[in-house]
Amino acid sequence: MKRCILTGVLLALSVGAWAQNEPWRDESLSVETRVEDLLGRLTLDEKIDLLRATSPGVPRLGIDKYYHGNEALHGIVRPGKFTVFPQAIALSAMWDPELLETVSGVISDEARARWNELERGKKQTAQFSDLLTFWSPTVNMARDPRWGRTPETYGEDPFLTGETGAAFVRGLQGKDPRYLKVVSTPKHFSANNEEHNRFECNAVISEKQMREYYLPPFEACIRRGKAQSIMSAYNAINGIPCTANPWLLTTVLRDEWGFDGYVVSDCGAVGNIVEDHHYVLRDETAAALALQAGLDLECGDNIYIEPLHKAYDLHLVGDADIDRAARRILTARMRLGMYDDPAHNPYNALDPAIVGSPAHRAYALQAARESIVLLKNDRNLLPLKPGRVRSIAVVGLNAATCEFGDYSGEPVTAPVSVLDGIRAAAGKSVRIDHVPWDTPVEEALSAARSSQVVVAVMGINKETEREGKDRETLDLPAGQREYLQKLYRANPNLVLVLVAGSPLSIVWEDKNIPSIVNAWYPGQEGGTAVAEVLFGKYNPAGRLPLTYYYGTDDLPAFDDYDITKRTYKYFDGDVLYPFGYGLSYTSFRYTNLRVEDRGETVDVTFDLKNTGRYDGDEVAQVYVRLPEYEGKAPLCELRGFRRVHLKKGETRTVTIPIRREDLRYWSETRRAFVVPEGLPEIRVGASSRDIRLVKN
Repeated sequence: MKRCILTGVLLALSVGAWAQNEPWRDESLSVETRVEDLLGRLTLDEKIDLLRATSPGVPRLGIDKYYHGNEALHGIVRPGKFTVFPQAIALSAMWDPELLETVSGVISDEARARWNELERGKKQTAQFSDLLTFWSPTVNMARDPRWGRTPETYGEDPFLTGETGAAFVRGLQGKDPRYLKVVSTPKHFSANNEEHNRFECNAVISEKQMREYYLPPFEACIRRGKAQSIMSAYNAINGIPCTANPWLLTTVLRDEWGFDGYVVSDCGAVGNIVEDHHYVLRDETAAALALQAGLDLECGDNIYIEPLHKAYDLHLVGDADIDRAARRILTARMRLGMYDDPAHNPYNALDPAIVGSPAHRAYALQAARESIVLLKNDRNLLPLKPGRVRSIAVVGLNAATCEFGDYSGEPVTAPVSVLDGIRAAAGKSVRIDHVPWDTPVEEALSAARSSQVVVAVMGINKETEREGKDRETLDLPAGQREYLQKLYRANPNLVLVLVAGSPLSIVWEDKNIPSIVNAWYPGQEGGTAVAEVLFGKYNPAGRLPLTYYYGTDDLPAFDDYDITKRTYKYFDGDVLYPFGYGLSYTSFRYTNLRVEDRGETVDVTFDLKNTGRYDGDEVAQVYVRLPEYEGKAPLCELRGFRRVHLKKGETRTVTIPIRREDLRYWSETRRAFVVPEGLPEIRVGASSRDIRLVKN
């Protein structure tokens, strides 16, 4: 026993002496002190090696390589298999930041669990595949539904996107007071909105619109989410590439918002300063401009290697510039616990068995349920009742497939298609006839005629919308529309299920088809969730996070970034479905609106009653109009919302606090935000165009 005690004492003394000789290993010291000590031990070459996404490490100090670049948009992409949640736009359609924060916490739990399985990275050798830093979420504004990356976003509204994005960041990074679970990287900073010319795009935007529309979601992710990283965008803004824009990366991000993390480039974006924007002529100049503007880490392993060395040799950058960037990256590594005793970090205890576990699949199912939007339900065709419906024909492009959308991993367990879900939910008493999409149409029509109800699962996929590919039209592909028209003539009891990541101009479909369900890209459990909605086992309550226009004729030019011509905030023409829209199998009544000024918040209180025949959720939305405004004033602006579950007949008093700081506009004359005196006009309702209560 004495020998064991003596051994322990000697070990503690040796570790203490080791830590004194190398303070960066001493966990009792502050992160700042440890980082400065480590920084002082690195050579210039080793510091520059830290500034690349595929950092080779510092073997002489026992610092392992680290490969940035993984994705966690709606589940982890690599390495291996993980839980696949609904695509980001679907997660926004939940209008439920609390559930989203839980979902992102599950995602980062799986990241740490897989990291542990790979011996904290030692067995992970593929580029862009380490598991402590993620280039997610995407909080660019979906200002134009033609943008190919709309499915990755949280929609067209900066407030909804900010609340959703901040929740995702918080869940991803965890709540431990000492350690980050992982690093979240909101992207692409800022106004990244076109794919066909994304490398050379120059977005012309006034500072007012930048401040009021394009920047607030990033600000929310930094200030309320505490994101420890941010990704710069490919595009330029008003002639200056974002990756070399000191106003964006330093003045706004650090000086105004207090950001203390590191900035990473979109992949290849530093080289684009030369090759695509032609902003400078040489790579070494691009390296210097980006580094001095505030870009710390390069994705692309191109400019922050030899060109940066050359810039240093030419005195275009100095030691202070390189140290500043290296310091920020090392700080994140310290906060992740990469140089601490593994036993001290609670996230190192996460068991790899949780990846894809039943509990995580349950969260994927709940997210899919909450995201589904019921767009139309004439004649109460839905919900289907197995006792009355004896036969169903299931047809369409996306009936038997599982479309996840871009930046998706592979699920641990087999994903559930809509067809799978219907078969499981219907039971043996209901005949299910399925016709594959590529069979002759006559077979589908025959199945439709012989069935009581037809479920057509249509939509689009990554062939139509993704990174690098914009949409040219908002319509369903012509072949699908013709197919639907024939099905409708064969059997008008037709339910259309849409699988897509952005708005579709389903004008004929809305006019003729009795029931339409928007399932988005619903993740690995999506088929179960859709079936539960179709059969009334779950009452849908998802809401649209963007406007569904009648067609591209309602939109200005794709490269016109003037927001006063777009979105629910300014567009006053007829729309197919408005922002915030979504139906339910039950109904709700709003009464007794009260507004109380409490200083830091304006509290909006009202009574909400479920007046229908089903239990269900209502997404109550609060819009405002400011008492004063410079320039063209928005029609209304979302400033609060709450998803509320009510049993049939139940009444609840709901209070939604509006932050006073959110009741602001940017004054171009004062070059500052202004919060008007007095209260705004308050509008409470079920969508941006379904206002039930107003308080002037």
